[in-house]
Amino acid sequence: MKRQMLAICSSVLLLGAAAYAQDRGNVHELHPTPATVHHGFYDASLKPVLTIASGDTVKLWTATGNPRYFESLGVPKDKIPPELYAAFEGVQDNGRGDHTLDGPIYVTGAEPGDTLEIRIISVDLWLPIAAQSFRPHRGVLPEDFPYAKDRVLWIDLNKRMIEYAPGVVVPAKPFWGDIGVAPPPEMGRVVSGPPNINGGNMDNHDLGAGSTLYLPVHVPGALLSVSDGHAAQGDGEVALSAVETSLKGEIQVILHKKQRILWPRAETPTHYMTMGFDEDLNQAAKIATREMLNFIVETKGLSREDAYMLMSATMDLVVTQAVDGVKGIHALLPKAIFQK
Repeated sequence: MKRQMLAICSSVLLLGAAAYAQDRGNVHELHPTPATVHHGFYDASLKPVLTIASGDTVKLWTATGNPRYFESLGVPKDKIPPELYAAFEGVQDNGRGDHTLDGPIYVTGAEPGDTLEIRIISVDLWLPIAAQSFRPHRGVLPEDFPYAKDRVLWIDLNKRMIEYAPGVVVPAKPFWGDIGVAPPPEMGRVVSGPPNINGGNMDNHDLGAGSTLYLPVHVPGALLSVSDGHAAQGDGEVALSAVETSLKGEIQVILHKKQRILWPRAETPTHYMTMGFDEDLNQAAKIATREMLNFIVETKGLSREDAYMLMSATMDLVVTQAVDGVKGIHALLPKAIFQK
């Protein structure tokens, strides 16, 4: 029975990128407004703002940058995009609002024990304003920075570049840092900062356009939400913040009935990906490695011993992020090593 379950879990990972050309179903639009976002948490009791069918496509615009935050840093009101004033209408604090989540999106027919496939068809820059910060005693070097710093950054949308400092130019590589479904109801309301079994704030820059994310379904409808636009971020996100900005893009959502996975998985055009999250970075590495080991054994026909050694020869363990309490590791296995 255990072996059969692993085979079901592993097979999901093979269903993604090759099918991108298929029909995209009905196309929906989801803009960030006070009625279509929730701030900083996942909760199985949230009411959906959009209902879709398996195979449908959603065009998304996600807002990062509370106007009160930018105003507090001295940005004139006429320089702050009006789209942000609309998205953050009614928000009283002056936090930046990185996790202003579009959703939740209800996927018809999704039930616990299913898997949701999210194909990231496109993700791109939307607004030119961005910001970055660190906070006291946070990040990878908390003892070095016992104070806070914020800065506003401006993105050249045409050149897709951020002039970081004189002579320092950072190319944009946009992706959504926070993509998740509702957690199991018994977990209650969970903050969106740390990633978990429901996905969430994975901060994984490999989940850009052309990638496919797989999430386990824990509640009816799955209740998918998306936010945390990043224009650029290095693996580890060492200072706590990426270049946080507003993004736009398209996702296609496909439901796989009775195909259960335990942790988020993904694939890019070139790599298979498994993930592990834990407060202990070593445990996160174990989870990601064991997930990949199970995948190889069940889909490629190798023994566990040979698969383990193959991973040592070809697989990369990457520190996704190390600053949100729960650490993230993702394992990358090149597809090209498999000739059939």
